[in-house]
This record gives sequence, C-alpha cells and structure tokens, in this order.
Amino acid sequence: MSGHSPNLHVIEAAIKQSEQVRSVSALIAFGRSDGGVSIVTRVGLSPRLRLPEIVVLIGEIEALVVAADPEIRSVYVEPDIAADAATPTENIVIRALD
Repeated sequence: MSGHSPNLHVIEAAIKQSEQVRSVSALIAFGRSDGGVSIVTRVGLSPRLRLPEIVVLIGEIEALVVAADPEIRSVYVEPDIAADAATPTENIVIRALD
C-alpha cells in the first residue's frame, strides 16, 4: 500500500483552477498496491454544459490533479451537473441527449 498521503487541499485548489468547476463536493484519496494514489472526486458543473463539453472537462480535471501530485496514478471524476439544486432533472436528461 501507498505511504504517500496527498494534500487534498492542494488537489481541490487544482481542480478549482478550471473555470467550469462550480464546486468540489467530494474528494477522496485511496492508496494503491503499486505505491501510487487514486483520487475520486465529485465536481459541480453548470447544467448548461453539453455532454461533449463535460467529457473534455473531465480530461482537464484529471490533468490538473495529476499535475498537482505526481504520485497520483488515476483520477475518477463524477460530474454533478445539478449542483445548484434549482435545475430540474428533466433539463439534465434533455441536455445529455443533445
């Protein structure tokens, strides 16, 4: 298992460098058997983003996290496009189908 403990405050700040990220509601680090670290995060995004934009943004977030800590081997990003709670679910589904 990994002995490396990433600084989650630094990683969160790196994620928030992206202008499209509204919030980081979850951020968890897991030690890996290869000595690296995996990061799992949930980020609040605008409901106006279309699916291709979200895919590109996830790649950007992954790159920002890895740049913040070279011990990170994998990043899992869960987009939360209803982070504002004022967005009806049907808007999310319709945007995904666009």
